[in-house]
Amino acid sequence: MLRLLVLGYLLVAALGALAQDENVAPSSALRVFLDCNTQNCDSNLFRTEINFVNWVRDRTEAQVHLIITSANTGGGGAIYSLDFIGLGDLAGRGDELSYTSNATDSDTETRNGLNRVIGVGLARYSTLIGQSSAFTISGTSTSASQTAVTDRLTSSEEVDDPWNFWVFEIGLDTNLTGEETRTTNQFTPSFEASRTTPTWNFEFGANGDFRRDERERSSGGTIVDERTNWSTDASLTYAFRERWSLGGETRVGSTSTRNEDLSASAFGIVEYSFFPYEEAPRRSFTARYYLGARYFDWEEQTIYGQTKESHPEHEFRVRYFQRQPWGSATLSLNVSQYLHDTTFWNARLDGNLSFRITRGLDLTVRGNYALIEDQLFISAAGLTEEQILLGSYARPTDYQYSLRVGISYQFGSIFNNVVNNRISGGGGF
Repeated sequence: MLRLLVLGYLLVAALGALAQDENVAPSSALRVFLDCNTQNCDSNLFRTEINFVNWVRDRTEAQVHLIITSANTGGGGAIYSLDFIGLGDLAGRGDELSYTSNATDSDTETRNGLNRVIGVGLARYSTLIGQSSAFTISGTSTSASQTAVTDRLTSSEEVDDPWNFWVFEIGLDTNLTGEETRTTNQFTPSFEASRTTPTWNFEFGANGDFRRDERERSSGGTIVDERTNWSTDASLTYAFRERWSLGGETRVGSTSTRNEDLSASAFGIVEYSFFPYEEAPRRSFTARYYLGARYFDWEEQTIYGQTKESHPEHEFRVRYFQRQPWGSATLSLNVSQYLHDTTFWNARLDGNLSFRITRGLDLTVRGNYALIEDQLFISAAGLTEEQILLGSYARPTDYQYSLRVGISYQFGSIFNNVVNNRISGGGGF
């Protein structure tokens, strides 16, 4: 048996050495590094369809660094920003292209549209290095529907829209699981409505989570846990200056895991953007201030002797985001405080860093830390051992934290052209 295994290994190794995967593009073709983490970014499709360039695994080997970001549009679609950054002998040559998808477009239609725009952008760079004979370009006239979608981004008055810019979405998710000693039923409906114009943005959402969990005890009997969480949220934003926005938001809901029979809140909001809002997909730095009040109707009396209460509150949020060729970074700070008693406050710091250290070496760091001094919901009756073990209720704590650090190193062939979906890539079983 051992000899057969050794012979089989040697045979596979020999065949692998003899096999020559042919690159779609010659070695002199344009080298491109793709940097895209947004939805509908299908790298396999791009590498298969755009075969007049060499896709490389490392930015240091590339002549063009392509960064793709996206933002939602008022019509329910998305606008994709494509930044082409020249490197090496193409340094200083940059292009910015965009593609807009409609809300009714399928994922396939969106990916194909992105694919066409990427191909057009890379064609220019291929021409600059003398590789124009590697491809052909053909075009079709722009349809009226495509023109209308583009116009929506500039002026709400130019579009004849029978829906008057309203977008609706209804969802329903049911999860039924079971085994001999446990049964779980979960029902999650949702509804969303929004209307977006260059000046106004209105959003409304409603969702629920109804869950019943039954578990048999080893000593006999059954533990039944029923959780009901639901909420409705509405927000309205007005862009009254180039970098200033005013708004308001309200919420009504119930969260049994936090002892809430009913809760409601209303806040006025003012926000300032240090960068133009148009740059948000690539970089943003905003400061936001909230002022309002919260109301609670508790399921059980709290440790502060309350069954119902309402208090004024304010909150300050700062968020920074940057996506550049070296990687991306996000840092946010939220500080909130009740005004009836300023000793009730909450502060949370969140960070996310993805950094390309050197060729093939990437570092990612994700973490958050929160100081919590505003847990009004804690029940005076306390929690039973069963409730603690089931994790069905939030428990009191003065702080929370998490930290994830990852490092990766990639080496080998610089090319990333070949797509092979056989067996392991086909997702068959």
